[in-house]
Amino acid sequence: MKALLQASIYAAETNSKVWDFAISMRRLLSLGASETDLRWLVRKGFIEHGREVTVEGDDGREFRSTGNLTFSRRTCIVLTEAGIKVAKSQCSPSSNGRASSVSSNRQVTSNQSLPVPQWDAESRKLQLDDQLVKRFKWPAVNQEVVLCAFEEDGWPERVDDPLPPQPDQDSKRRLADTIKCLNRKQVNKLIHFRGDGTGQGIVWERVDGNWKMDNS
Repeated sequence: MKALLQASIYAAETNSKVWDFAISMRRLLSLGASETDLRWLVRKGFIEHGREVTVEGDDGREFRSTGNLTFSRRTCIVLTEAGIKVAKSQCSPSSNGRASSVSSNRQVTSNQSLPVPQWDAESRKLQLDDQLVKRFKWPAVNQEVVLCAFEEDGWPERVDDPLPPQPDQDSKRRLADTIKCLNRKQVNKLIHFRGDGTGQGIVWERVDGNWKMDNS
């Protein structure tokens, strides 16, 4: 919550609206938060979020509500008054630079969060922990669209199916086939992709040493 607190302080110091300094969800995910953390913070009343719809020429940033627990690729987040109080208590000198627990049973962000994958669309390389997972020698449009969606969103646990609909194809079948292809022929078997159970989303997971994956 330190980044969100700093943004609220900047807004106050410049007599700006707090939304003018809203932080993208992608940035917060890269700092170690998860979508589950953010939903918990929403339910507790510590943060508010909206989809940025600012266009060139607007005087200030503009946002639109996307529902209480619904995030989008352009979701941005700010602290509420209650959230500011909690963040100040977490970021006080007595915390020794580490966020204290908001409650006795849950920590808002993990100090032991693991690195997320990196997808370089230009070189067509997928890496994790500085190790090569996949490299496409030839275009693989559907797989690359999925990887670009994860990369754009900062690698959340799940993304909606980003593949554009085709009238002559079953979208759920196409997504399932794409997921299978993503799991195949990995140089280092570090990532496992799977469906979310609805046929409309994709989940990624780190692979432990005991995972057996189809590499055909």
